[in-house]
Amino acid sequence: MARRGRTSIVREVKESIDAIDKIGQSKRDARAKGNSGIHSKKQKENTMSDCQNFVKWCRSEHGVKSIASLTEEHYRAYITHLKDKGVSRGHICNVETSLRLLQKGFEKRSERFEGERKICKGFCPEKRLTSYKHGENARNRAYTREEIQQIRERCSPEVQKAVDLMQNLGLRVREAVNVRVEHFVSDNDGWKLDIKKGTGITKGGRYRKIPIPKEFEMKLEKMLANKQSGNERLVCVSAGTVRDGINVACRRAGIEQNVRGAHGFRHAYARARMNQLAAVEHKQMMARILDNKEIGRKADYGILSERDKRVYTETKEIMDKIHEELGHGKNRWELAMRYLRE
Repeated sequence: MARRGRTSIVREVKESIDAIDKIGQSKRDARAKGNSGIHSKKQKENTMSDCQNFVKWCRSEHGVKSIASLTEEHYRAYITHLKDKGVSRGHICNVETSLRLLQKGFEKRSERFEGERKICKGFCPEKRLTSYKHGENARNRAYTREEIQQIRERCSPEVQKAVDLMQNLGLRVREAVNVRVEHFVSDNDGWKLDIKKGTGITKGGRYRKIPIPKEFEMKLEKMLANKQSGNERLVCVSAGTVRDGINVACRRAGIEQNVRGAHGFRHAYARARMNQLAAVEHKQMMARILDNKEIGRKADYGILSERDKRVYTETKEIMDKIHEELGHGKNRWELAMRYLRE
């Protein structure tokens, strides 16, 4: 292979991020094969922006001209630079995630250019430098039933449909406006949402299988009525229109959103499912587990008796089931802090 001309460090970032572009591929399958990467357009955009800002700073401040020349000292200096600028802890956590993806992508990219064997020695420290504080952003973000009713009454019919899908199925706003007729199936057990290939619909293209609540079946059937094709969407407006409609409805109803936005309906779904699936002993165990996590202990700290171990296992299974319905992975106690904590 002919040797390529020198590539700028900014160009290297683009090629590295492109090398781990898995958009449209199942995140679960890729993880199982040890081949995961970037699975959504938004994640790719954010990662590209974070990494280009990083390498431009390294080039300007330290004269670095290639990702292969980056070291852990550059990484640490950049994180300190962001902290000194007053960048939020949450954003710095996201930047650290992006830089780990850059390192992985550059290693993958290097495999493609035999004549240009720029091997990344690894510039990311083994452990992250920044983490969320225990309990940070853990407050209840769910709308109450009364708030949801007030919001619905002040929305257009199409926005009402999206609100209903988010509240009753835990869908994200983009998922609610992109879900199609073909994704709803009925059998002897009732209606289900069954998305086998989530490309362009779910975050990261994740599959989704959710039982339809009995009390929502009649509304769902009305949404499906008069649709001529399985490819038709149930909601015929954009995600932006839904968000704007919710914001206006909240203002008119005098409801303080407190950063809940459209996501507040997913939180309401998660808490409703917890109430449906968990007995009192499971809720008590969840509170105990999250208390452990909040002060930095392991989830099962102090859970020693056979009864407690059984209840712990059952509680974890309930949490994982709810997370699966929301499109999250397993063992996500930090998300339970936000979605399920009383």
